[in-house]
Amino acid sequence: MSVALEQTLAAPRLPAAAPYATPLWLWPVVLLGLGATLVAATYNGLEATVLGAIIAAAVLTIVVAKPEVGILLLMTNYLIASYPTPLRGNGLITINNLLGIILAVLLIAKLAQNLDFWFLRNRQVKIFIAIGAVLIISTIVSSYTFPNLVGTRGKFRELDQTTQMAQDFVTRLAFLVFTLNFLSTKTDLKRVVTVMMLCLLMVVPSALLGYASGNTVGGRAAAAFSLGTNPNRLAFLCLIQIPFWWYFIRAKRSTFRNILGIGVIGSLIITVFLTASRSGVLGLGMIFYLLTQKRAGVGGGRLQIIALGLVAVGILLTVIPQENLDRMANVNPFSQNKEQGAGAHSTERRVETVEIGWKMFGDHPWFGVGIGNFREVAKQVYQDEFFRPPHNSYVWALTEGGIFCFLLYLLLFWFTWRDIKWIDAAPAMPVELRWIAAALSPAMILLMFYSAFADIWLSPVTYIIIGLVIVFKRYLGGRRAVLA
Repeated sequence: MSVALEQTLAAPRLPAAAPYATPLWLWPVVLLGLGATLVAATYNGLEATVLGAIIAAAVLTIVVAKPEVGILLLMTNYLIASYPTPLRGNGLITINNLLGIILAVLLIAKLAQNLDFWFLRNRQVKIFIAIGAVLIISTIVSSYTFPNLVGTRGKFRELDQTTQMAQDFVTRLAFLVFTLNFLSTKTDLKRVVTVMMLCLLMVVPSALLGYASGNTVGGRAAAAFSLGTNPNRLAFLCLIQIPFWWYFIRAKRSTFRNILGIGVIGSLIITVFLTASRSGVLGLGMIFYLLTQKRAGVGGGRLQIIALGLVAVGILLTVIPQENLDRMANVNPFSQNKEQGAGAHSTERRVETVEIGWKMFGDHPWFGVGIGNFREVAKQVYQDEFFRPPHNSYVWALTEGGIFCFLLYLLLFWFTWRDIKWIDAAPAMPVELRWIAAALSPAMILLMFYSAFADIWLSPVTYIIIGLVIVFKRYLGGRRAVLA
């Protein structure tokens, strides 16, 4: 008889090394050094430069240690500084460009250690790359189609937006790639939604205070920064966050949540009415209907929505100025009454712009007129006296990118919608994330609805929502469902 003995070849266990602790004396030295540097800089009139350098160094250190913080900073700056502002900067030296360079270096280092290019296999990323290729081809084709097209200037800026829109497409695609690579946990998802909600909410006090002090756009509420400087887009920013606040209330009942959520939603509704945006009011009605439904295990609250709708109607009839009501009522562009006001005139010009857009698409159906060329072509080729932007994302894609660009965008949103429905039904959904999942469907529907009234497919909000959906699905796909 033989006996097999199992031999354990294990190395002796060594005591764990004590974590490195920063000496206590180092902090006073650092603070004294910073103080002395600022004093010297102030004495020489360089305090702003040195302070900016110190802040930049601190941000650099934090982003290198935690790339997810860099994503949140990028997102914040996108949402609150979408129009040219001091926060956005000028030329190549901008906060977003510096953050992008840092994140690009970190991503290269990450891929060098682990050659996992999973994000390039993602359907939405592949479609974005295909859209970019189509837009490049359309721009090249347009240079031959319109050889005599010259750059002109409108009331406020250059009409040719080719460079700016191409830059927006590339940088926001890069932002999406960074998001997919550096955000992956449940905490990341909650932070993204929290930052997005707070940044979008920041436009409300600015708009309300501006309206109260008379700083309006033709009598309509508008924020002093971000996309909210345009009243119609301000309405969109208000509407897209309502589902998140509503399902945040419904997910966990508490007095604090109810007071906070209802107060915020009430201020959002008032702001939408003060913008006098017809599309905003229509979108508000649609959002009310969508919020009555149960999603991702979170109840909608039909009776509560009806009560909220009645309150909204009461606000509309008693608080909103008559000129705003008149504008929202003027939606007929074919009326012969010339005294019907600015609202109908705006609708008339929008209809004429869409008609010119259809002519452009009919004349150049395959690759369009080139990205950023809509206004120049409308003015110089089609003799449009208004030469306005299309204010319609569907028309924008058809005219500037052609039929292939349009179909690719529809495919992009279709895949994103399927991912949202998958998230809704995922059995591995953590309870604390259900309100986020519940808000994605109405937010996506609103995005598609509002695309008929605004050029928002290159908006940071679109990329943030798509990135959030992809990260959410990947996170849930990596969890093991525990079924009772």
